Amino acid sequence: MLRDAYDLSVTTESRDALDAYDHGVRGLLGFRADTIDSFRRALARDPEFALARAALAVALFLDEQMGEAKTAMAAATAAAPTLPPRERRHLEALGAWMGGRSADALRLIGESLAETPRDVVLLQRAYFIHFWQGRAAEMLELSTAALGALASDHHACALHAFSLEENRRFDEGLAFAERALSADPRDAWAIHAMAHVHYERGDNARGIEALPARIEPCDHLGYFRNHLLWHLALMHLADGRYEEVRRMFEGVFGGAPVTVASDLQDSVSLAWRLDLFAHPDPTRWARLGAAARAWLERPLLLFHDVHVAMALAASGDQPAASQHLEAMRARSQKTRNRTLPEVVVPLVEGLHAFAGGDYPRAAARLEPIQDRIVEVGGSHAQREVFHDTLFAAALRADLGERATALLQKRLGTRPPSRYGRPEARLGQAATGA
Repeated sequence: MLRDAYDLSVTTESRDALDAYDHGVRGLLGFRADTIDSFRRALARDPEFALARAALAVALFLDEQMGEAKTAMAAATAAAPTLPPRERRHLEALGAWMGGRSADALRLIGESLAETPRDVVLLQRAYFIHFWQGRAAEMLELSTAALGALASDHHACALHAFSLEENRRFDEGLAFAERALSADPRDAWAIHAMAHVHYERGDNARGIEALPARIEPCDHLGYFRNHLLWHLALMHLADGRYEEVRRMFEGVFGGAPVTVASDLQDSVSLAWRLDLFAHPDPTRWARLGAAARAWLERPLLLFHDVHVAMALAASGDQPAASQHLEAMRARSQKTRNRTLPEVVVPLVEGLHAFAGGDYPRAAARLEPIQDRIVEVGGSHAQREVFHDTLFAAALRADLGERATALLQKRLGTRPPSRYGRPEARLGQAATGA
């Protein structure tokens, strides 16, 4: 039996198929644009390669090709009874993840990693389950444990770097990002972790200087290259370089097709922030609102649902915005996940109110849930837009004492070197000063 690049036995007799599979696995870890093609090449060389078919299902699912993804996973699962126990567990865990059974997936992945800690496909899936539930401590626990078996792997170092950053251990996070980049200067997740560290520490000038040279060689990436550029745009925004942000928005997001959730999230978030800092452009919202309507009938992550809501409300499409909100309210009656009814619905109601100019209602809906917004998932930097909106709503509603309390709370957890200027500019934009 052949062994893959992580020294795990796999059921295939084709070395060429295994080489293509290994390339695809590295593609999953590194957000390569050719990941789907790599797994398809593996299957062209060995149509019975069940792990490659399951990995293809994962890649298709992440690319939001849901029908084909489900077909591929069903075919992989059908082959499970003929496979060794390790591969059967692998397929079962991925099937649970694709089926939306996150708790089952985490349990199964945990059991599998206890026996085969070098199964990086399962490691990455568990990592992102935690990420999209806002569970940074669990991300760090997972990546720390993984280093025991993967200490020399730059992808594992990059995963750990971001976990450390999200737990505000910035110096350690930067060290692990640099360690990963010393092994592979084009490790996208390591560059991503580095961008987060610079932003959260308020080192925007340093990030603006360092990131372009890191991003430019990453011509192997798909949508994730734009996400790295989004981070660069945030640094320009925090530094008050609004013309540069507008230029980047138009050059990176303005004309690019919005095909996957990340494209919409980054575009919507950046456009909303430009509005908050008094640099609106209705043409942005006309395009983003039209793109968001494509997701009305296919809910994905809660984090994505919120950005769809922002695009619809900011574009002025009240019928679609109301339809979307009602669908979320209906879903909240059928789920045990309390985040949807208790956090996401009031968050969306507050964002709708803000987009409509009802700032007292926006503040009233957002303020009680501010400490639970983390449950929506995403990173500190991604969720910041919701806290900025609450602060701006309090200022525009002339709720001076509450706005002051919000600012003091944030300055207590973020570096004054960063927030001294951006928050002042946000306050000026919100009050018209």
